Amino acid sequence: MPPPPDAGMARLLDAPAARSPDKTALIDDDGAVTFAEAGRMANRLARAFARLGAARGDRVALILPNGIPFVLVEIAIVRSGMVKVPLNIRFHIEEVLYALADCEPALLICDGACADAVLARRDRLPSLKSIVTLGRRRDGCERYEDIVARGDAAVPTVAYGADDPILIRYTGGTTGRPKGIVHTHASFLSVNRDVLRELRLTADDVVLNLGHLSHGLNFMWGAHYGAGSTQILRERFEPARVLDDVERHRVSFVYMVPTMVQRLLRDDDGRADLSSLRMLLYASAPMPGPVLRAALERFGPVCVQVYTLSEAPVITTILRPDEHVDLATPAGNRLESCGRAVATMELRLIDDDGAEVAPGAVGEIAVRSVNNMAGYCRRPAETAAALVDGWVLTGDMARRDDDGYFYIVDRKKDVIITGAFNVYPKEVEDVLYRHPAVAQAAVVGAPDDEWGEAVKAFVVLRPGHVATAQELTAFCGDFLAGYKKPRAVEFLDALPLSPVGKVTRRALRERGPDLPLGEAGAKG
Repeated sequence: MPPPPDAGMARLLDAPAARSPDKTALIDDDGAVTFAEAGRMANRLARAFARLGAARGDRVALILPNGIPFVLVEIAIVRSGMVKVPLNIRFHIEEVLYALADCEPALLICDGACADAVLARRDRLPSLKSIVTLGRRRDGCERYEDIVARGDAAVPTVAYGADDPILIRYTGGTTGRPKGIVHTHASFLSVNRDVLRELRLTADDVVLNLGHLSHGLNFMWGAHYGAGSTQILRERFEPARVLDDVERHRVSFVYMVPTMVQRLLRDDDGRADLSSLRMLLYASAPMPGPVLRAALERFGPVCVQVYTLSEAPVITTILRPDEHVDLATPAGNRLESCGRAVATMELRLIDDDGAEVAPGAVGEIAVRSVNNMAGYCRRPAETAAALVDGWVLTGDMARRDDDGYFYIVDRKKDVIITGAFNVYPKEVEDVLYRHPAVAQAAVVGAPDDEWGEAVKAFVVLRPGHVATAQELTAFCGDFLAGYKKPRAVEFLDALPLSPVGKVTRRALRERGPDLPLGEAGAKG
C-alpha cells in the first residue's frame, strides 16, 4: 500500500510566513518582498496555473533570470503538486526546444526574449498550453506581473506521493543532448533536510545567491527559505557588488564557484568589512590550492566545500571549516580533499567490475541514498547504466584516506567544467562535424586561469577546404550556449588514435599550452 500523500516541501515553504510574515524574504535587483507577500503572490500564480490548464503532476518549465519571480514560480509549482523544470537561461534556443519537447510541459514561464523565440516555433511543442512571460504584454501570452498583482490569494496545497516527481533538471549529456534528471518528492525533500542540517541554517542568516537558481542552487534555495533566511538574488557576478552586498546587508552565507572566489580575491582591495560571513560555500569545480589559501587568509575560517552531482544531490561529501587545514596524508593534502560523506550518503569506490577497490587505490565514486535520482527522463538505457542496484555511478574517480576523506583525482567521463557549467565534448564535436570543412574533431578541457577549464577543439580539415578558428567558434555559437563554444581551436593533420582506433583525449590534453583563439590560423 503506497504511503499517504505528503505536503512536506509545500509545508517547508509555508513555514516562515506563519512565523515571520513581515520579515524580508527575497531581495533582487528590482525590489524586495516579505514572506507574507511572497506567499500571496505565489498563491495567485498557483491559481493562474490551474486556470491555464495545468494540473497536479503536469510539468511546468521556467526559463528565468535569478530574481524574485523565479522563486515565486517554483513555490507555486510545488504548492500545486506539479513538476518543476528549471532550464538554464544560457541554453541556446535549440537546446531549450529539445528539452521542452522531451519533458512535454503544460506551461512555460519565461522572459520576453525566450517567449518570442518559442512563439515563433510553437508548432514544435504540442504539449504547451500556455506561456507566462515577464515584461511587456505579448499576444498569446499571459503576463506575470498582472497575475501576481491581483486576485484571490487563497489556494489549497496539493500533496505529492513520496514517489511522485517534483523536479526534472536538465543537464548536458554524453550523447550530445541535454538529459532530464528526475527527482521525486521524497528525494527532493530529503535533499532540503540535508541542507538545513549540514549547513546549520537559521532565520538569522542573510544569504547571497550568486550561482543560478536553475543549477545547484535549485536544491538549496528552498532550505534557506524554509529556515526563514533573507535571500539576495543576483543574476550577474560582479566582485565589487558582492563586496558591497556582504558589507551593506551583513551577509552571513554565500555560495560561490571557485572561479568567482578567484575573481573576488583579485578585485578585493581589502577595505570591505566581511566580518558578518559565517560560511563561504564553494563547489562545482576544483579550487586551486593557492586560491583556497588566499581565501582562508582573507575571509577567515568560514570556507566549506561540498562535492555533489545532480543525480545524488546536494551535499554528498562536505569539508567543514575546521577541516580546512594543511595536513599531508598518503592520499593527498587535506585541503585538496572534498571532505567526508554526510550521514544520509553511503559512498563506495569501485572498479570497472563494480568491486570495491583496495584502501588508498583510485576507484569510481558510487553513491546510495534516498537523495538519489529516480532516473533520466525517457532514457531507460542511460538510467540503467547510471543507477545500478540502487547505486548512482558518478563517473568521478577518487581515493579515500584512512579517516574517510575523499580526494577527486580525475573524471571517468570527459566532462569539461568551465565556470561551474558542465560541457560534454561530444556535444561540441557534433556541432563541429556539421561544418562542411571539418573532417574530424575532438574537444577537451584546457586549463584556464579564470574559468578553471576552457573548451578547446582540435580539428582536422577536409582536403581542399579552409576554415579559421574564429569561423568555427562562430559556427558553434549558432547551435550552442556561449559557454560551450571553443575558446581555442587548434588545427592538426591527424588526431591521435589508440590501437583500437579511438581518439586519445589524454594525448590532446598533454600537447602543451593553449593556442590563443585565432593563432592556430587556417588550413586546407
